[in-house]
Amino acid sequence: MADATKAANYIVRNLPKDGGGSAIAAALGLATADDCTYAPALRTLVGQLEKGAKGYLYPSKKLNQARAANLAITVKALGLNPRKFAGYNLVSLITKSLPKDGRIGSADSAFSQSLALIALDRAEATTPVTVLTKLLSMQDSSGAFGYDMGGFNADPDTTALAILGLDAVGNLAPQQDLAVDWALDAQLEDGSWPNDYSPVDSVGLLGSALNKAGKTSSAADAKAWLGTQQLADGGFASTRDGSTSNLMATADALWLINGKTLSDVSRDLSKCPKNPPKLPKATASCTGVWVVVDRGNGQETVRCATKYATGLEALKSAGFSLATQGGFVNRVHGFPMVIDTSWSKYWGYWSAAPTEDGTWGPWQSSVVGAAESHPVKGSVEGWYYGGYSETSSLPQPPRGYASAPVPTIDNNAPRLGQTLTVTTGTWSPNPDKITIRWYRSGKAISKATKSTYKVGKADLKKVITVKVTASGAGLQSVSKTSLASAKVTK
Repeated sequence: MADATKAANYIVRNLPKDGGGSAIAAALGLATADDCTYAPALRTLVGQLEKGAKGYLYPSKKLNQARAANLAITVKALGLNPRKFAGYNLVSLITKSLPKDGRIGSADSAFSQSLALIALDRAEATTPVTVLTKLLSMQDSSGAFGYDMGGFNADPDTTALAILGLDAVGNLAPQQDLAVDWALDAQLEDGSWPNDYSPVDSVGLLGSALNKAGKTSSAADAKAWLGTQQLADGGFASTRDGSTSNLMATADALWLINGKTLSDVSRDLSKCPKNPPKLPKATASCTGVWVVVDRGNGQETVRCATKYATGLEALKSAGFSLATQGGFVNRVHGFPMVIDTSWSKYWGYWSAAPTEDGTWGPWQSSVVGAAESHPVKGSVEGWYYGGYSETSSLPQPPRGYASAPVPTIDNNAPRLGQTLTVTTGTWSPNPDKITIRWYRSGKAISKATKSTYKVGKADLKKVITVKVTASGAGLQSVSKTSLASAKVTK
């Protein structure tokens, strides 16, 4: 079964940086959850859309009405005014400079026509008849909508939008029924549709359109197929059985997973509380107890506690504020802004221990409360906000090292003018980076960061040590310091 929370969290962790189509897809995907916990990410995306509106609406300095419709749907879905967004009346732009045949966009596209119909309906604006008739002219005798490329090509994505567009206009049952029948006939036994370019997108869009049309059995089969395609990071690939998650595919999958469509998706941001404080920046090293805080909405961080007599002390020592009620922690670092009094969501307390190879063992739900727990140095405690679960999808701290050797200096009785060499040893797993720093009686020596060090006058009667620090992607930053040499002599 596809997991909506994991998919939405993938989007939050991979928010696009532009204010165009990717930001729109991400915003609409998150809006399908209809959950204020995603409001911070949605507000970030709104800011990007405001800044990028001009470039998105006017590619090559020419208005694209289909993009105006796409943006208008998004703005409306987020509880904002599409007639006053980033200095534009998006609703009027949809039909601005409309040609006689009602074409939306620079080329014939049933997808673009459908976007316009949906946007105008959601804005309660008048729909030009020519926009509808143009769409109807693009329906094949099979019932499908598609595109012309050396002949007509039936397209699941386009047919999905057309079904929604026809539904938005209403009183077009014959044409809509034909499109629905084509979709049902074209569905494969595994629940997907024959589209090798973007199968997840097609299933998300067409499956949700069929669900809205009352074809729940077909939609259920499509949703089951999505469950076979979700990757470990929560995302979906842009290719069938792909191994790399794609933001657009993940956003489109959420339409079906959450049972929403472009016609009805809604998450009014004005009804969401203000954003909670940002989580403290993650750390890569820890000589105490690791602390993971996961808000369950893609916002998470890994910190280090230097005081950890209890789980609560560790949480505070790692830099988090907390609030309690009735002996329970109900808010960590200002989240959630609104307490769930039904307890359908709450802060769960977990723990895990390191293994010999440097990885982490499985998360275990704590059998005692954080106030009574006694974390062990080197272990990790986790806080997750969400519903009850017997297993945890909490992220874990960076991996440690099965072998982290203490460096050695090749000469333990150094004399002035001699060159010392450090042996860093073999680390496992192999770190991406090894840094070296030489010390004179405990104080770092300026610019002494190479594997060799020439003993100078300033070192006379001082001891020499060297510190090696290993680090890398997904790995802890760990430092080891050599034994001190004898005092430097002449």
